[in-house]
Amino acid sequence: MDASPPQSSQTLRVFQIQNGLVISESGQQDADDFAADFQGLRHFADRIGGALELGASLYAALHEPGFTFMFLLPPNTQSLPGNALGAMIGANVSNNELLVSLRQHQA
Repeated sequence: MDASPPQSSQTLRVFQIQNGLVISESGQQDADDFAADFQGLRHFADRIGGALELGASLYAALHEPGFTFMFLLPPNTQSLPGNALGAMIGANVSNNELLVSLRQHQA
């Protein structure tokens, strides 16, 4: 399987959380949307992880037919992460594609 970044006519929007603030080059509305999705998805992922005794989540993804969202936390993250990385794209892409893209932005 090819591990190249998502190739789509849709734009991959990458976000960073630094000291609790969402930073985005695609505008404040995208940053606000990402922050809301991040909080909701992280809460849900942590609840599922807790119920299954897996611990806190380091990443999670949300897939819809025309939208994919993912966040990635650094290892040893506290309960309220000061730093994180995330992405949104207006297409349904695989977790592997987004993870590869986020890891490339992390480097």
